[in-house]
Amino acid sequence: MRIVPALFLAVLLPLTACGGPTYRWDRAGATEESSRADQVECRRAAASEAFRQYVYEVGFPRLGPQYWGYQTRPEYFAWRQRLEAERFFYEHRLANFCMRNKGYELVPVPNERG
Repeated sequence: MRIVPALFLAVLLPLTACGGPTYRWDRAGATEESSRADQVECRRAAASEAFRQYVYEVGFPRLGPQYWGYQTRPEYFAWRQRLEAERFFYEHRLANFCMRNKGYELVPVPNERG
């Protein structure tokens, strides 16, 4: 049983060391401060909108007959994890959309290692 975590780390550690390129938002004529301020503004707006779209307290199991169609009680924790993952990705897409609407593009950061 202890071999599996060690094997997992042996495979995962070299892959993380060779991570892909990092990206940053860039726009012609934008300073670092204005870029950072635009990014914060877009993230806040995206978080607010995503939270409104994916509210935790609706949809399960309050709507409809309780446990309808299930052999056993449905898993609330798994449902909440899925909902939170969907909200995270929706928020990320909204923030990217906002930055692109402001004229920014994602550009790779030059690698300093080589």
